[in-house]
Amino acid sequence: MSPFFELIDSLFAIDSSVLLYSIILSLVIPLGAWIIYQILKRIIKRQIKDVTQRHSLRALIRNIIFVTAIIMIILVWLRPQQNLTVIIGLAVAGIILASQSAISSFSGYILIVSSNLYGIGDRISINNVTGDVMDIGFMRTTIMEIGQWVKADQYTGRIVTISNKALYDNPVFNYTRNWGYLWDEIMIPVTYNDDWQRAADIMLEHGNKYTAELQEDAEAKLEKLVDRFPLKQTKVEPAIYFVMTDNWIEITLRFVVDAQERRMVKANLYRELLHQFDEDKITVASATVDIVGFPSPKGDLDKS
Repeated sequence: MSPFFELIDSLFAIDSSVLLYSIILSLVIPLGAWIIYQILKRIIKRQIKDVTQRHSLRALIRNIIFVTAIIMIILVWLRPQQNLTVIIGLAVAGIILASQSAISSFSGYILIVSSNLYGIGDRISINNVTGDVMDIGFMRTTIMEIGQWVKADQYTGRIVTISNKALYDNPVFNYTRNWGYLWDEIMIPVTYNDDWQRAADIMLEHGNKYTAELQEDAEAKLEKLVDRFPLKQTKVEPAIYFVMTDNWIEITLRFVVDAQERRMVKANLYRELLHQFDEDKITVASATVDIVGFPSPKGDLDKS
């Protein structure tokens, strides 16, 4: 007889009082785990003010309590006199019953925790879904989606759950881990007839205005990142770049911005740049064509 069926036979052979005791414990343990979790959640809420840290610790404690409760329930039904082969048989049976997808998802959770790929509050992109991590479970990661039809870094309102096994088949883009800032750019085309140098000065001036407060922190964190990883040393101050085309001069402002405030900063920059360009009579170039005149059809007919 296999260990698994040996275990089933032993369960049916349990004395009725022991069976009732095991059933009661199997109901009490989840209830006790839920009560303990609620108490710890309240303590965490009072003691930890940072929202991200609070949610991360709460998720970790929830997962630990869940695993502990499952193990305790298993031990309730495994009587002391049962030998090791029965326990191994139960484990093997559990693995067989569990789907390959579930195993991959759980191993993905282990990878997230052990490799520190992302945490609650991080902005990530995985499997064509971009958003802020709301929760990390054993099987799935819950994300508040950004982008899609909004076409910018703002919430759509949809909550997306992604299987943790997606980590093995898709790259994970983390917008906020280790540094918390991104480089972004604004490109404005200016005609050759306008004061393109003045336009560049205006863009650089406003770029410094919006990044002055975060430059010190961004540079300090970037230095730590460069010390930790083999990255090329670079600056966080705004910079201007030019590209000459057949129709206009492309002026690009490169600047650092908080990873979760890109749209707000760019919208403010665009608005102020447009106002300033209007005051200085600088024209933003476009692909429209100015018709300066038509040839005389009469002249062409006379020549023919």
